[in-house]
Amino acid sequence: MFTILSCTILAFYLAELKFVNGEETTPGSCSFSVSEPQLLFSNNTHILLTALDSENSRVLVETMTSSVSFVDYHFTDGSIYWSDQNKQTISRKTCPLGDENSIIETIIQNSKAMGIAVDSLNDHLYWADHDSGTIKRSSLNGSSIEVILDESLQSPVAITIDTSNRWLYFSDHGRHTIEKCKFDGSSRQTLISDDIQTPYGLALDLNSKRLYWTDSALYHIKSSNLDGTDVKLVSIDVSSLVDISIVVMGIDLYGSYMYVSNLGTGIYRIQKNKQNAVPHRISGTHHAAYGVKMIKSHSDTSDATTMKGSAGQMIILFAGILFVEFQNIHISI
Repeated sequence: MFTILSCTILAFYLAELKFVNGEETTPGSCSFSVSEPQLLFSNNTHILLTALDSENSRVLVETMTSSVSFVDYHFTDGSIYWSDQNKQTISRKTCPLGDENSIIETIIQNSKAMGIAVDSLNDHLYWADHDSGTIKRSSLNGSSIEVILDESLQSPVAITIDTSNRWLYFSDHGRHTIEKCKFDGSSRQTLISDDIQTPYGLALDLNSKRLYWTDSALYHIKSSNLDGTDVKLVSIDVSSLVDISIVVMGIDLYGSYMYVSNLGTGIYRIQKNKQNAVPHRISGTHHAAYGVKMIKSHSDTSDATTMKGSAGQMIILFAGILFVEFQNIHISI
């Protein structure tokens, strides 16, 4: 039978688990365990956060003279990451939803980083170095830099990752391809090499096992199976955008919708599998809209990512209980 102390340990654990899982969050919380999905995006000089049903955006980072291209976030610690072409850096902001504890730090320098991808499960950062023609990986603080790929690359741009299966997908504007490889650079495969110019944005739909991409030069969005077969053009009714220049850039997915940035006009929601889908603008911008990243609610994130912290907590919990019970048995003997 558990002692009172063991029951107290269990109660504290359950209370903390409830908080971490996003059931009780506060405006100053550093976690992105949100109850409703939100959209993180960049517009050249700012990084913003917006709800999916509102055009009101919240500024998280104001860089002013920079050129912010791609954005990503770490689900469990709440940090946001972004690449800056002008400064040739990758930076992060810890606790971006808080005010007092927010810290901005440059973690990668002297690298013309384009696409970035945060591996929240293994605590790694991946990025495409456009000028050096390499794809690299580091720890979240920028240390322990490794070159993943440096052969037969000209101008890598976009990156997205499948953490569960350890696949890294990337685009190369110089070779006009979309490819994939394992996290260590092995098993490299060319997926798309026909009818493609500048694939700027990549997104994975792991439920339907499809890859989506935008082509800013050909002004279209396409998808394929994860092995590059069954390529389909996304059917979009652009009649409502008659006075707008269509230059699709960043892309991410949620449910049955794509969220796509269009250069200079904002972020649009488009149904993935509907013929002649009508774009609906959810956020306007007076600057160039680039990177787009969906911040999913706690219930929508992958089990592998969200269970990372819980597994560690469970180990500590039961170790504590076993220690207490062992001590009680030892004393009674």
